[in-house]
Amino acid sequence: DLNSGVVIATASMMNPQITYGEDVITRIKFIMENEENLKILSRSVIRGINKLISEACKKARISQRKIYDMTVAGNTAMHHIFLGIPPNYVALIPYPAALQSAVDVKSRELGVKINSGAYVHLLPTVAGFVGGDAIADVLATEIYKADEISMLIDIGTNTEIVLGNKENLVACSCASGPAFEGAHIKHGMRALSGAIERIWIDPNTFDVGYKTIDDEKPRGICGSGIVDSVAEMLKTGLIDSSGKFNRDIDTPRLRRNEKSFEFVIAWKDETANANDIVVTQDDIREIQLAKAAIYTGASILMKHRKIQPRDIGRIYLAGAFGNYVDPQNAKIIGMYPDVPLERVRFVGNTAGSGARMVLLSLKEREIAEKIAKKIDYIELGADPDFQNEFLKATYLPHRELERFPNVTMILNEKGKNFG
Repeated sequence: DLNSGVVIATASMMNPQITYGEDVITRIKFIMENEENLKILSRSVIRGINKLISEACKKARISQRKIYDMTVAGNTAMHHIFLGIPPNYVALIPYPAALQSAVDVKSRELGVKINSGAYVHLLPTVAGFVGGDAIADVLATEIYKADEISMLIDIGTNTEIVLGNKENLVACSCASGPAFEGAHIKHGMRALSGAIERIWIDPNTFDVGYKTIDDEKPRGICGSGIVDSVAEMLKTGLIDSSGKFNRDIDTPRLRRNEKSFEFVIAWKDETANANDIVVTQDDIREIQLAKAAIYTGASILMKHRKIQPRDIGRIYLAGAFGNYVDPQNAKIIGMYPDVPLERVRFVGNTAGSGARMVLLSLKEREIAEKIAKKIDYIELGADPDFQNEFLKATYLPHRELERFPNVTMILNEKGKNFG
């Protein structure tokens, strides 16, 4: 409601572009194969948005013609595809955006089914892989005007990280992959009814306790449950710091599969589909690669700002996944720098919050433009330390344990075979 600012209805869906590639780079490659493919992806996202608009309007019991303004916050590739602009150069060094400033377009020109005279406002972008969603994150958390140094991590298939305060902001994007969303995990799934979202492992018996969404019979494991499982296995000595299973542990839950080893989280007589739900060696590797990408991005930004974890006053974890993960378990596996837990905040969908702020206020739109110009983009692949940092970060929590003194203390207290 533009008068009160109250949210009347919400709607969500999986990105319909997933059919053409589950990550940004794959979709850009698809577009580069044929000129018509840009139109295919553009129509796909417009259809998806129109479906969401229709769904939200039905919930609110209003006509779509009663929507008089719209704002859009998304990564740079989505921003370009939505506007029908080729995102080809976004994937090429130095990863430039074809359009960086905010833009207003009549809804009818885009095919968005709201009031035909309404404008669609797209937030500005920073660079090829840091888009309007990151600007919205910064706007909503207000780190751009804080005295203390903050780190914002918006976790997704592409994770955006912003570090700084009112003096200076630096940002990067990490190809963290879809593991935290349940993809590429043997029994991974989205955070839907029946997904295992919390996991505990007894350090003496290795029995497993878990909680599912809506307390339904387990159907799979969502991202927060996967993080819990890896952290719990590390704490109990089921895996070592390299992520490998400890084959000397005697429990029926640890068994060999056709490729390597796996650990049973839920036996088939407990599950909704009468199949054992397991975490495999490959699953652990997927999480190691995903969390290493995020930690490496954070580490390189800290290097550019010449700060240590102790200098960070606040870490904001954003995004749908970031709102549900256990903060201690995320730190135990080395997803973010070793700062005290009281400095970590889960802020949910701040991209959505920022988009609502610019929907309601022209002043916030001006601030968003200033934020975009203030952020310095750091290309991780161009940093000479990137490869070395990434390889060390694949260990749990890190190859250099002195970077995680508090986590090492926890593991030494709880773990049987850490090191």
